[in-house]
Amino acid sequence: MKMPLLLLAFLLPIQAQPHERSFDDRVRQAKQLEDTNDGKAYQEALWKKVGTYTAKAMQRCFPREAPPDTTSFTLVGDLGADALLHRVEVRPATAMSRCFAVSFALAPFPPAPHAFLRNGLPLEIDMQIKP
Repeated sequence: MKMPLLLLAFLLPIQAQPHERSFDDRVRQAKQLEDTNDGKAYQEALWKKVGTYTAKAMQRCFPREAPPDTTSFTLVGDLGADALLHRVEVRPATAMSRCFAVSFALAPFPPAPHAFLRNGLPLEIDMQIKP
């Protein structure tokens, strides 16, 4: 089921506020954390739990009436203590990447490690789309 674009607009941030970290800074921080022992352990648990969900979410975003947009994109978000993804951003922001962002934000994430419960755990994924 596809979400109307109007709903997507409300679910995704329009732009970061000046006092917030930039998209690139958030991606960089997430990648640095992925390289730590805790980050590697979380990534393993994450993909075991959401790997199949992620593939299905991407498939739901493929348009049925037109060729899919195969532009690669990067998603970044902050996993909160509620095990939900907050402050989700995608670049480039295409119809397909925004659709995926909405679905991925609702994935059944494993809880973030205790050290990240206060400020959230930054997560990023680089998606290469293959129809």
